[in-house]
Amino acid sequence: MFRRGRRRAGRGWRDPQEPRDDRDETGHDQAGIDRDGPYDADRAPADHVRRLDLGSLRVPVVDGVQVQFQIDQASGQLLTVTLTDGQSGMELSVFAAPKSIGLWDEVRVEIVDSLRAAAGAAEETGGPHGSELRLQLPTGTPGEFMPGRMVGIDGPRWFLRVVFTGYAALDPAAAPLLAEALRRLVVVRGDHAMPLRDPLPLKLPREVTDPHGSDDQADPFDPDPRDATPGVAVTAARMPAPGVRIAEVG
Repeated sequence: MFRRGRRRAGRGWRDPQEPRDDRDETGHDQAGIDRDGPYDADRAPADHVRRLDLGSLRVPVVDGVQVQFQIDQASGQLLTVTLTDGQSGMELSVFAAPKSIGLWDEVRVEIVDSLRAAAGAAEETGGPHGSELRLQLPTGTPGEFMPGRMVGIDGPRWFLRVVFTGYAALDPAAAPLLAEALRRLVVVRGDHAMPLRDPLPLKLPREVTDPHGSDDQADPFDPDPRDATPGVAVTAARMPAPGVRIAEVG
């Protein structure tokens, strides 16, 4: 079960009428935080950026960044979306949340406790999007860990969780292309009711399922690399990618 505690409005989205607090719990000065994005669909700019339509996420196509999809081979369900620049990865997950009360404050506490119970570690610090976690993630091999960096962004009725691995797990400035993609990301919450913390639905983009724009869908499990959209890759996932997932936090 999720631990329930005090919740506050998140820093990824702010009501224009809400008083601004320029410091977080760590004392990190919020005045210099980049607030360009991610965007809620209702507030996204008309910037003409090409984005892949994944249903609840619209992922920008950035030169030098590959978008990877992991899908369940049995069901065809899209499990994870990861952007990589070849040296760092950025895994994106988005969940249903209250309209004006954020989840990140309480989720941070739960993830710290969960990792400690699994012999991992997490340390809270400040970053470009406010409070974040520096992680030591168990790999499944006894005594072996991989570094990670988790960012949480609260929006209107959605919560975006971002897990960085590779160089970007140690230094937020190490992956400027991934940071650009995150700033240009758009979240589409939709009007349908959903239980809080349930993952928002994702789908493979048309560029993968129908690369020629025809009526016949391509097989997402066996894409022809000659036909694939540049910077887009699909893998058939047998197990979830490394990282702590909000639905698994106990």
